Amino acid sequence: MNNPEQNDVSTALSLLRDSLAEEEQRIRNEGATAMQGGDYDTATAVIDFGKRLLAFQKKVEGLVHEWDELEDLRDKASPAVQEIVSKRFFGKSKKGEITPHEAYCRPLLEVLVEMGGSGKTKIVLDRLGEKMKPVLKPKDYESQESDSKTIRWRNTAQWARNQMANEDGRMRSDSPRGIWEISEKGRKWLREQSGVRSRSNRIEGMESERPRSER
Repeated sequence: MNNPEQNDVSTALSLLRDSLAEEEQRIRNEGATAMQGGDYDTATAVIDFGKRLLAFQKKVEGLVHEWDELEDLRDKASPAVQEIVSKRFFGKSKKGEITPHEAYCRPLLEVLVEMGGSGKTKIVLDRLGEKMKPVLKPKDYESQESDSKTIRWRNTAQWARNQMANEDGRMRSDSPRGIWEISEKGRKWLREQSGVRSRSNRIEGMESERPRSER
């Protein structure tokens, strides 16, 4: 009989998405090598395959979003319902017990800027871990249920990187293997976020300075 923890669909989808992103990057690099070498037939075939792979990735993303909605329903259900529906596929971690991958995006881009725009994966992750210490939760430091050698937060950071590189372009998807690099779009996004934060801080400061009777 399979271990119930190995049937956690969220983990399976996460692994599938990460594997597809890595494969897409490998195909992209090898297709570029074929093009540079003048093997245009191979390069064209690789491009066609890459397009189908990207379409499949989008379908997987749709499944991820649908599963997130199911998890939301589970978390809002009564304890009795949660006990029933969580036994096999949902795993043990509820939302809020681990830091979502979206929370990694801004600090990851900030780390890359601090490193001059790019860096080796391990070094970037080490610096990201230090930067995110105030927000990471105890479960983020646990090992992955599907891979005891991988710490959860480092896997989630990889997930965030893949999203920014392969979906919204805030990180470069054509960087050399083992290198993470911010894109110009990512730099622009960071500047915009800094502007929003500055305006928010000014408004909060003005609010705190107003007489209590005027608030």
